[in-house]
This record gives sequence, C-alpha cells and structure tokens, in this order.
Amino acid sequence: MKIGGILARLREYRGWVQLAEAQTGKGLLTQAREILALKQAGGRCGVTDYYWFRLYDGNYQRGRGAPDFLGWRLQDPLNLSLNPRQAVLPAWDKRVFHGLATASGLPVAPLKATFHPARRMPETFGRHLRSIEEAAAFLRQEESYPLFAKPAYSQQGIGALHLAGYDPAADSVVLADGSRLAVNDFVLRLVRSVDHRYHRPECGFLFQETLRLAPEIETLTGWPAICGVRVVCLNGPEGPRPIGAAWKIAVSPNTVDNFHMGSYGNLVAGIDLSSGQIGPAVDGLWPKARLLPVHPLTGATFAGFRLPGWDRLLQACRDAGPVFALMKIHHWDFALTDRGPVMIELNDMGGTQITQLHGRGLLTEETRAFLKQHADRRAHPWVNAL
Repeated sequence: MKIGGILARLREYRGWVQLAEAQTGKGLLTQAREILALKQAGGRCGVTDYYWFRLYDGNYQRGRGAPDFLGWRLQDPLNLSLNPRQAVLPAWDKRVFHGLATASGLPVAPLKATFHPARRMPETFGRHLRSIEEAAAFLRQEESYPLFAKPAYSQQGIGALHLAGYDPAADSVVLADGSRLAVNDFVLRLVRSVDHRYHRPECGFLFQETLRLAPEIETLTGWPAICGVRVVCLNGPEGPRPIGAAWKIAVSPNTVDNFHMGSYGNLVAGIDLSSGQIGPAVDGLWPKARLLPVHPLTGATFAGFRLPGWDRLLQACRDAGPVFALMKIHHWDFALTDRGPVMIELNDMGGTQITQLHGRGLLTEETRAFLKQHADRRAHPWVNAL
C-alpha cells in the first residue's frame, strides 16, 4: 500500500476510535486492549471487525458477544471448509440451480425463456433460444415483457438487467430506469463476457418473470422494489438449521436491494429466526451507522413487523437441504413476493457481514461444533483451534 493509502487508512481508524469513544465512553487504550483480546476468541476478528460489528459496545451484543463473531479473514475459509468445490456448481450456475430446484418442488421464479445452444431444454426453462437471432426475435416481441434478465453463470448481480419493454421505433429494449439498449447490442452480452472474472457466457442466459413485492412490505417501504432476505443455514444430516438472517431493504429511488457496505443508501434489518420479526435497521457499517427504528421515508415502525411468509421461507430452506446435501453451509437469497417467498439463488461463498450487524455473531458454540464435525479439517486446520 502506498504512503497516501496508509495515511488515509490511519485517518479512518482515528475517526472510528473517536466515534466508538463518543458512543461508549471507552478510550483508545481500552479499545486497543479489547481488539487484542479478540485474537484469542477464534474468529480471527481484527481492527476492522471490531468497529464494523460494534464489538466495542457490550450493551449492543447478544449471545456470548464478541467471541461469537466471525471476522472477515475467516469468511472465505468458513465456506471453503464446508462446501467442497465439486459440490457447488448449483451455487454458480443458475441454470443448474433452476433445474434441480424446480424438479424438487422448491419455490423459484418462473422462466419465460432461456438462451443456450443445447439441442433440448426442459419445458420449465421457458422458450428455448438457441441463437442470438432467436434471442433478438424474442426481445422484439412486446408480449415478452417485463423481464428480469441475468447470466446463468455470474456473481454479484453482474450482467443482470430489468427489462421493462421494447421500443420498436429505436429497436431497443427499455430498461427499468428508462434508459435504452439496442437489441443488437444487448444480444452480444449473451455470447460475450461482460466481466471475465465472473461471467461465463457459455453457460447461457436466463429471462425470468418479474416478481412483485409482497403488499405488506410495500406498505412499510412505500416503494415497489424487491427487498430480499439472506438466510445462512448449516446443512447437516439432521437437516438445515438457520444460524443468521438479515433483511435487505431497498430505499427509493434504488431498484435493487444491494447493501454494499451502506454505500447505496439501502438498509439492513436483523431478523428473529423463530418468528420472522425484524428489529431496527442500520444504514451502514459501524461505527458510522445509524440505528433506525422507523423507515426514513414512510415513518413506519420496524420493530414488531413480521416478514410475510416467514414459516414458508424456513420450510423451503429445510426442503432444500437434501437437494444440495454436499454443501454444508447454504447462503440463501429470497424475494418476499405477492406469491410468497421465492428463492432467488443459492450462494456457497456468501458474505457474512450483513448478518452480523445487529449484535449477534455467526460463530456460536453451535457453529463451532458443526465445523469440528463437518469441516475439511485437513485443509483447514484453523478449525481445530475453535
């Protein structure tokens, strides 16, 4: 890291120290001692985790407090130790996931069409588009819309677009934000990677039916954008067990619910796993975050609001456990719609930040015991020290 970057990082840390002291009264030395003590807890939490998760505030923590938190250094090792690489294709290839999930009766978004050069596709994949010419013809039919279009193999929403309609005068697809993209330009992304790190065009492209937000949620948010739920489940022989969940709240004018460390203006609320009730939301990472008891635009109270279809969501997690049995940790993304909870995707390398922002960590005694029983301890000896 260059000198300028180091100085910027030091200024950021100094700001965190000052904010934590203002919130708790703890000075620099006390904070430093607590950060050093984290190294003995097994979760590899460091300076960043101490502040991001508000570990400096014991009154904010639940369960065992700081020892239950998983630091960013263990985020990938946790997932890699429980999800062998030969088992995770459904988490990367959405076409494979859709096929398995549909055949198993899991609630997934219906497909209107699938672009893939294979000779045959199951009927559940909608209209089979074998060439970019067929895809272009499909996109020029006004009855095809609205659509949610996304690469079958991609991550972080790269390449995904909400297609609102077709403009025949300009021969363009109209995006949700009103912008336009020529049909002949759009179909090139079906065969050319839009991001060589994540997008593999040879795996195809999916055109989903658009989903409508559950009306109870739209009343609370005052905005029709889908607000997704992330649920983390340990998937053992006795069945999946949720260990953490968070509700991502899209705030107008955002059309997606991505949190991205609070930089998009969206919110995240914690969820009580047993009831589906939410608590106050946060608008970023600590110590800069604000705890919001009410929605900033509608004034609706978060506390006591129960996510609609929560019991059905948990049942879907349980039903999915045997379908993806070799994956021992599941990171599910659900949309809460007017037709009930819908599985958007299964992640094998899911982020762990948003599920730890509300005072409860993922590295509980239950999780530690599960890791010792099911993790690949030869490749991940850090598990032995838990």
